Amino acid sequence: MEKNNYILNIEEFSLYLQAEKIFSEGTILLYKTVLERFFQFCSQNQNELVLPKTWRYSDIRVRDLEAFLATDKKENQRFHETQVTYLSGIRSFFRYLVEKNFIETNPFQHYVLSRGFREMILIDDAISEIKKDLEKIDISQFQGSRNRLLIEIALNHGLTAKEIVSISNIEKASKQSVWVVFQNNNVLEIPVTTEFLAILDEYKKNLNLFFREGNVYAKEKETVILTNNQNDMTDSTAEHKNGFWYDDKNMPLKPESLVRQVNKTFKMIGLPKMNFKILREWTTQKFAEAGADIRSLQNMRQIKGIRRLKSLYKKDFGNLQDRFNVTHKRNKTAQ
Repeated sequence: MEKNNYILNIEEFSLYLQAEKIFSEGTILLYKTVLERFFQFCSQNQNELVLPKTWRYSDIRVRDLEAFLATDKKENQRFHETQVTYLSGIRSFFRYLVEKNFIETNPFQHYVLSRGFREMILIDDAISEIKKDLEKIDISQFQGSRNRLLIEIALNHGLTAKEIVSISNIEKASKQSVWVVFQNNNVLEIPVTTEFLAILDEYKKNLNLFFREGNVYAKEKETVILTNNQNDMTDSTAEHKNGFWYDDKNMPLKPESLVRQVNKTFKMIGLPKMNFKILREWTTQKFAEAGADIRSLQNMRQIKGIRRLKSLYKKDFGNLQDRFNVTHKRNKTAQ
């Protein structure tokens, strides 16, 4: 198809949306842009897509759209929600073509990308390898101990960035667990390793030093520092009024700042492909492989549904299901 032809049809479609559907200018512009890119993709890759040399709208199928979305996601790092919007625009255009009798059927009428129910990724990297790289972080400094502790919590316990920054204190409960106190006074006991406790001790020590050095924000809060004597500081059990985490500008850490700090740390230690999002996916994967049921996974990730858990398609699915049935008696297959 000639470029002038589909450009003309897209312009007519834009007027249709503006006059009959009363779409906003921003939405119309987005739809026009993605439609032009989609048809340009079809023209440039018609051999790979097995499209006729002079292809028409009726020649386009779902596989062509899937190839476009996959390529766009890979080259431009599009978010899932953005691609859902792209699909909406393309599907609306083909619905318009049906109404105007340009084509008989809409090939994308029943093709959907669920909003929010993201497909979980499968991470194959060994945790032991990542642990070796994490040891490169200098926890003797405030920023290093803070970022290492943030990574450990995200990696091992699946808390969201918002949940982590709402922590007001972390106290040692035993040699193998800690109490996590949130700003809403909720308390969560989580299992930890001796390595985690050592990192926690280092962060608390650095946090106390951070305030003792007289930064302005700490003085305004009148933060309490607990010590045995002038030369030996102990773990502070005083809850900081505005949180347990602080950024490099001496302000309470926000969720977006937390994510940036974690991602920046991974790049610094030579793991540019790792990020905060993958850490949470990894945690969910480990939870599933340990025998967690889908309802527990949904609660952990705070989502209503999970489209697919790729780790369940491994060859050891039967063993995983057996462990699940033993652990969760409520499951019908265990009765």
